[in-house]
Amino acid sequence: MKIAFMPDTHFGVYDQREAPAPDDVADAMEHCIAEAELAEKVGFDGLWVPERHQRPETWWPNTTSMLAVLAARTKQVQLACTVIQPTFHHPIHLAESLAAVDNLSRGRLVFGAGVGYHEDYFRCFGVPFEKRGKRFEEVMDCIVGAWTEDEFNYHGEFFHYEGVRLLPHPYQKPRPPIWIGAFAPKAMERALNYEGWCLWFPPALDELAPAAQDMRERAAARGKDDFQVTVGFEGWLSDDPRVREKHGHRWVREWSFYAEKGLSPDAEATDMLDQIENMFLCLGNRQKWIDRLGEMKERVNPDWLCIRTRNPVNPGQPYPSRSECLEVIEAFGEILDAVR
Repeated sequence: MKIAFMPDTHFGVYDQREAPAPDDVADAMEHCIAEAELAEKVGFDGLWVPERHQRPETWWPNTTSMLAVLAARTKQVQLACTVIQPTFHHPIHLAESLAAVDNLSRGRLVFGAGVGYHEDYFRCFGVPFEKRGKRFEEVMDCIVGAWTEDEFNYHGEFFHYEGVRLLPHPYQKPRPPIWIGAFAPKAMERALNYEGWCLWFPPALDELAPAAQDMRERAAARGKDDFQVTVGFEGWLSDDPRVREKHGHRWVREWSFYAEKGLSPDAEATDMLDQIENMFLCLGNRQKWIDRLGEMKERVNPDWLCIRTRNPVNPGQPYPSRSECLEVIEAFGEILDAVR
């Protein structure tokens, strides 16, 4: 099991009304870079970055620019977008940008892609939310075609191209691996067309373990014996006996936000912290993390697991400083060998 870290782009408050000051945005971007560089230094295997738009709490919304910076500032870690929603992107522009990241990083890119779930993202880019599944499939065909064909031609319902010559092609041949972000059955079926399945906010192990086994078996039936099962896992590592009180509220607020917006099918208002701790969240000391990730490895054995420690500010509640965010990365570095 390889372990990645997410230098998250959340820095503000949900439904923040005022735009952040330019210096605060620049500081936030530097914070992400510092976290990424330190994560590589202490031994993480990869860095994963998200995509979010029109979200006032997100201060680095452009994923490809972030990937390019991380490609230049790191040497060995895998770089994965988990996930870009190419559905509302221009496919050839996106293919070109991601190819540049793969070349700059000398072949360290994984293209994590998902259909997209947030109507505001589509509205921001003037793309209809309807028929997004079919549009996603065409966008993916176009990106793969532009990456792998000397001259790409395409005639679909949404996209038409003649004589596209995308140069240079990606560093990896024939192309970077693709993971599909999915939790709905149709999207999970799409993942089997590519190299991996990426799942954030995974359910409890009793549900996750058989789902992962089923995906591996279905992939193997297609001759994909190296199909990657990849999951996000979240929390804070500390010996402080009040760690749950100091940090748990951030995930309760985040999970509540997704429930309020109708973006999470599983969120419940009652005993929310207990519920999400049983799913994807760990708040505790080193031994608790070693035990939780050990159980994850034993029962699910994901090929990749990504740890995220930051999410939006919860007003009036404690929030970790930049130095505390870096210290927790160092603390995780001390247990990586024990949990791989």
